[in-house]
Amino acid sequence: MDLNLTESIHTAVKKALAEPGFFEKYKEEAEKISDLEFVPEEPYPVSTDLVEYVAKQLAGSGLYFPPKQVVPQDPKFLAYLDKLRAEQQERDYNKMVSGVISSEDQKFNLGIKPDELKEVKSHIATIFNILFSMIAVYVAVYKVSQSMFNDLGLQVLTGLAGAFFIGTVEVILYTKYAYAATSEKKKTKNQKIATL
Repeated sequence: MDLNLTESIHTAVKKALAEPGFFEKYKEEAEKISDLEFVPEEPYPVSTDLVEYVAKQLAGSGLYFPPKQVVPQDPKFLAYLDKLRAEQQERDYNKMVSGVISSEDQKFNLGIKPDELKEVKSHIATIFNILFSMIAVYVAVYKVSQSMFNDLGLQVLTGLAGAFFIGTVEVILYTKYAYAATSEKKKTKNQKIATL
């Protein structure tokens, strides 16, 4: 890394060259610097090794690094950033208070969120529909089996077999539907998070 030549470095290099036993490795660069009559306006590179070597003579001076230019920020951009911060704070606040039970209806719902409550109601309705289908199939198969068999036990077993068969089929179909629906919901939720 090179440093810019300053007046104090220029003076210190001249002093160090005047002393006997100046290290030969840096002599050529030091002579070029001491031959300058004045420090040039444009940056003049000086090796850090040379500066470290003459550090004893530089005791009263410091290294000069030009200050970084401060770029003024656009007021519209700052206003936009403030708006984004406010929106993020609003989202964080809504997320924080979304689990709070605030009304009597929500207390009656055992603290279940409204969108989750709809899902629970649909699951319960589906279970009742499956049970109703099983009862209806049992009655229908039982009535048909009365005309086929005279034994009451065989009629009941035939009706139960039909009811369990329909129940099993409906449970399998509903499980597949529920799995597909929840995986789609997770995908859309992840897409919403990714677009934020």
